[in-house]
Amino acid sequence: MNARTDPLGLVYDLPIDDYHASPAISNSGLADFARSPFHFHALHLNPDRPPRVEKAGQFEGTLAHCAILEPAEFDNRYAVGPNARRGTKVWDAFEEGLPAGKVSVKRDQADVARAQALSVRSHPEIGRLLSAGKPEVSAFWIDPATGELCRCRPDWVHPVGDDAVILLDVKTYSSASPEDFALQIGRKGYHRQDAYYSAGYEAASGKTVLAFIFAAVESTWPFACSAIMLDDESIEHGRIANAALLARYAACKAADRWPSYGDSVECVTLPRWLAAAPLPTTEESNA
Repeated sequence: MNARTDPLGLVYDLPIDDYHASPAISNSGLADFARSPFHFHALHLNPDRPPRVEKAGQFEGTLAHCAILEPAEFDNRYAVGPNARRGTKVWDAFEEGLPAGKVSVKRDQADVARAQALSVRSHPEIGRLLSAGKPEVSAFWIDPATGELCRCRPDWVHPVGDDAVILLDVKTYSSASPEDFALQIGRKGYHRQDAYYSAGYEAASGKTVLAFIFAAVESTWPFACSAIMLDDESIEHGRIANAALLARYAACKAADRWPSYGDSVECVTLPRWLAAAPLPTTEESNA
C-alpha cells in the first residue's frame, strides 16, 4: 500500500502486513513519536532500520488475541508442537512438516491463550460484546487539523443499531484489577489510544463510538479479567495530547526534520523521592 492507493473509510479483512505497510500515522507510530521525532523516524522511516525485535510477551499477546477474538481461526494459524525443546531435532522435524504459513507453538503457550480466552468470554459484559461484531476492522481517515492520513485497527467492533458502535481492545497484563490497570494506562498512554481510535473510527465510518472498552486479562493463572473504561476527563486528556502530537508530527514531516530529545544542554532535577531522602551522616558515610 502507498499514499496514492490507501483508501479512506473502513476496510474489512485487510491483511495485517498491508495495514502495517500503510504510510498513514497509527496510534503506535504516534506513541513512538511521543518519545521523540527521532525515534519515530528511526523506527518507521529510516531505510536502513533493522527489523523490529519482538518484545517479550508480544507473541503470547498475539496468541491471546486470536484465541479471544477469532477462536475458530486458532487451530488454522497455530500448531502445537511435541514435548521437546525448540532447536532440537524433534522440534525441527515438526516445524519442517508444517504447512506454509502455520506457526508452531508450545503446548503451554496454547493452553494459556485458551484459558485467557475462556476468562474473557466468560465476563458478562465482554462476552455480550463479543457475541456480535467483527475483529480487526481497519479505519483510515484524514485528520482535519493537519491534513495527515491516519489509521487505526480496533480489536473488535460491536454494532449498536445502524449508527453506533462500541470498540473493544484486549490487553494482557500482570494484574487486571482496575486500580493496577489504571496505572498501566498512564504508563502506556492508553488514554491516547482511546481518544485516537474513537475519533478516528467515527471519522472513517460516520458512526458514533459510544464507548471504548479495555478487556484486561491477566497473563498468569488464574487469568482474571476485567472490563475497564476511562472517564471523560481522561479521554479529553488523550484528545489534547493527540492533537499536539499530530501538529508536531505534521511540522516535522513538512520540514523533514526529526529532532531527538533536544539540541541544547538540559538541566534536570533529582526525583522528589530521592531529593527528599535524608542525607547520610558523617559516621554513615565513613562506615
